[in-house]
Amino acid sequence: MPRLLLVRHGLTDWNSQGRIQGHTETQLSAVGLRQAEALARRLSVEKIDAIYASNLNRAVVTARTIAQHHGLPVQIEPRLCEADYGAWEGRTMGELREQDPERAAAWLSEPTTVAPPGGETLEDVAERVASFLEELRARPDDEQIVLVGHGGSLRALLCVALHIPQGYSRRLRVSTASLSIVEMTRQRAVLSLFNDRHHLSDDGSGDLFIVL
Repeated sequence: MPRLLLVRHGLTDWNSQGRIQGHTETQLSAVGLRQAEALARRLSVEKIDAIYASNLNRAVVTARTIAQHHGLPVQIEPRLCEADYGAWEGRTMGELREQDPERAAAWLSEPTTVAPPGGETLEDVAERVASFLEELRARPDDEQIVLVGHGGSLRALLCVALHIPQGYSRRLRVSTASLSIVEMTRQRAVLSLFNDRHHLSDDGSGDLFIVL
């Protein structure tokens, strides 16, 4: 079974502002573009067999930056898309606590079953990433595959792969332009690297982890 290199997209202005992005299209900031380039340089020495990216621009741009070093196409995979936050997109958690306090409190305590208005639950996200993960299990054992996604979708994928309940996903910090590695075997998945950012020169202070 393949080795999965999990990459979160580079920084956006909304990441810096602590705004919920979800399915909203946002662009990499100048820092985010530098992060993507640094990550691409790190992965340039790796044998990469395929690159998949969420359909959102911030992930696609990050993936294409990586792909330039390998002569590979970026395969768009909507199942890697960020969680849909519906009416909450564009807001900060502070704003939600003021504007929609009851729903926000319920979602913070039961994210697996409570969804933002018009959005997805954590279980919804887990279901779609799990179906993609099952397809990847069938690929050759010696392949290395890059998956470029988002904080929410990658946390969900890690929980699925490692058989961790989705309710614990918020205990995993997946920072912008970070690299995590999952070794897939017939019996289990093993996390061999998590949220590594040593390829970056910035301290990551602009990347707000908004759901604690």
